[in-house]
Amino acid sequence: MQQHRKQLFEEWAQHYDSIITQNDSTFPFDGYDELLDTVVRLANVKPGLRVLDLGIGTGNLAVRFLQQGCEVWGVDFSTEMIAQAQVKLPQAHLVQTTLLNMLSEWPTGFPSSFDRIVSSYVLHEFDLATKIALLQQLAYHHLVQEGRIIVGDIAFPTVREREQAHQEWAKLWDDDEHYWAADETRVACERAGLQVAYQQISSCGGVFVFTRRRAG
Repeated sequence: MQQHRKQLFEEWAQHYDSIITQNDSTFPFDGYDELLDTVVRLANVKPGLRVLDLGIGTGNLAVRFLQQGCEVWGVDFSTEMIAQAQVKLPQAHLVQTTLLNMLSEWPTGFPSSFDRIVSSYVLHEFDLATKIALLQQLAYHHLVQEGRIIVGDIAFPTVREREQAHQEWAKLWDDDEHYWAADETRVACERAGLQVAYQQISSCGGVFVFTRRRAG
C-alpha cells in the first residue's frame, strides 16, 4: 500500500471504533456487526482451531474468534492498529507487516498453515488481480486441506450494482479503493482454481468464502 494510505490508518487507529459506531448504518460500514458475525458463523469454528486475521486492525473480528476458543494470529501494516489490538487482545499473536510482504516472507513464529484465514474491511485496498493472487497463495500454501478463507468487506453482487452504488454514494466513495463485485470475483476465482460462495449482508457489505477447488 502507498505510504499515504499507511499514514491514514495510523491516524485513524485511536478513533477507528468510534468512527464505525457513528457510521454503522450508512456507506461504507452499513451492517458492520452483522457482517463480522457472519464471517464467524461461516467460519464454522470450534475451540482450538488456528485462525489468521489479515489486517487485524483494532481486533473487532479477532475478538469474536477468541471468544469461540480459537487460537488467533494477526497481521496489520499499521503500527498503531497493532498497538490497539494488543490492548484488546493480549492473548493473540500479532505482527506488523503488509499483506503483500507475506507472499515472500512468512512472519517469524507463525504456523505454516491455518484452519481458517479471515479478513474484514481490508482487501478492498487491492485491485482484483492482486486480491486473487493473495487468496490463491494463501489457499494453496497456508491453509489446511479442508480449511477456508472468509472475507467480509465492502462488496456488491454485480459490477452494475457497484456502479449504481458509486453514483449514489459519490461523495463518500474512495477512488483509491477497489470494492468487490461478486460476479467478476467468481470469474477470477474460476481461473485461479478457487471455489467461492458469496452472501450479501447489507447495502454495501458482503461475505465471501474461498476454498481450494476439489480434485475431480
